[in-house]
Amino acid sequence: MQPALEFRNFGLAHPRPEGADVLFAGATFSLKEHGFYLFVGTSGGGKSSLLRLLAGLVEPREPEPVLSGDLLAWGESLCGEHPASLRGRTAAILQDEGLLDELSPRENVELALRTAGRSPLLAAGLLAQAGIEHPPERVSQLSGGMRKRVAVARVLAAEPRLLLCDEPTAGLDASAARQIAELLRMAHDASAGRCTIVITHDVAAFDGLTDGVLVLDRPARQLRLEGPDSRFVAAAPAVLPVAGEGELAVLHGFRRWLLQLAAISETVLESLRRLPPVELGLVLRTTVRFAVVSAPFVALCGGVIGGLATFFALRNNPIQGSFESALLTGTGKVAVAVLIPLLSGFFFTARIVAGATARLGTMKRTNQIAALQMLGIRPADYLLTPLVWGMTLAMPVVALAGTMAAAGASWLAASTVSGFSTVGWASSFFSAVRASDVLVVLGKSMLSGYLVALVCYHLGTGPKRSGGDVGEATNSAIVLGMGVVLLVHAILTFWCYT
Repeated sequence: MQPALEFRNFGLAHPRPEGADVLFAGATFSLKEHGFYLFVGTSGGGKSSLLRLLAGLVEPREPEPVLSGDLLAWGESLCGEHPASLRGRTAAILQDEGLLDELSPRENVELALRTAGRSPLLAAGLLAQAGIEHPPERVSQLSGGMRKRVAVARVLAAEPRLLLCDEPTAGLDASAARQIAELLRMAHDASAGRCTIVITHDVAAFDGLTDGVLVLDRPARQLRLEGPDSRFVAAAPAVLPVAGEGELAVLHGFRRWLLQLAAISETVLESLRRLPPVELGLVLRTTVRFAVVSAPFVALCGGVIGGLATFFALRNNPIQGSFESALLTGTGKVAVAVLIPLLSGFFFTARIVAGATARLGTMKRTNQIAALQMLGIRPADYLLTPLVWGMTLAMPVVALAGTMAAAGASWLAASTVSGFSTVGWASSFFSAVRASDVLVVLGKSMLSGYLVALVCYHLGTGPKRSGGDVGEATNSAIVLGMGVVLLVHAILTFWCYT
């Protein structure tokens, strides 16, 4: 029988500025096809790194791990591109579970079933099998143990060939941990060809349930397979050569810079490749939400600016009472064609980008984006495409709301200060506004929205190791987003009106 996983003198290291940080080297053994294995070792020793390599979740924006030897899954190497035959057949329960917050627990399972080409009606049965017969309406209402059970139900929806679990009993008491361990073993036994690997520090919870133990001995830099009764004891540290700093540090920094550049290009290309919506309902909801949430705020700001601009233009007329119509004409042209659309873009960015980037950053940090990948869903379809359409379509709508509010406030100011009638005000305020101005504003707003969406997605989905990383990405997205709006409006305005 062909082994599920085969390690052939395999080694794994992380590239560092000072040299390669070797996690282990020279691993040679195989895991049987229907084996249930624990994976234990020193904290921070590289267990999660190996799991992500097995799952095809290597972070593309960071230097790739340094691999030696070979690692095969059902005869196909994992040391290059992740095998297409395993995509959709490899599932992982990562730390934090990665349950999608905007979906209910049942909808999380239904999404996995639809992606796997199975009936969503099976969701209730899978949840019941995992011990949840009446799930709550929101993921936030789940207890720690229930979150683990929903995560198990969701991965089982894909009927995976390789099941990977990262600390599935963390944070649970002994009784709940044992229940999760037995649930995983029961799910494993229900599929004859499945290989299951469980990273855990809670070996006692899996007592009597395993077929073997993978031991990652970081001090000795070894990965070995031991029997089911194994008790991990760290070996003495081994001294392995480390590449010197100098040139390697320079190359390391240059490589990271190239990866960032490639990641920006990939975000742009993905936005174009995935432009036709797969989740049309999600695109429509996102567009409406962006417009509805930001329009009142932008209209309020536009009204204040339009009213103040007209008030000061008429009150500070150097030729008292003369050329008031001309002043209104100039004010209207500048407000409609330049000022209000620009400020609407600023206000829209301030209102929407912070929330969107923080949401994406949180999804990245809590493994929700990795969970989408494990379900076989392209994150771009679920996150980038709705964001691009939402911002590209909502920003012109918001600019219109700001312009209408500015015009209304301008009329009020003009009638109050100089007694303009509605018809008189309108004939002066809009007399210099042309259809071409409307098209230019539409182009500026849509291009700004598209580019701001790319900034938001790129920064939000970058590597996140802490809440501080999420906050930093959010702040950067606001600043860069406003910079993009200013640059687009400045360039197109000068280009179109010179």
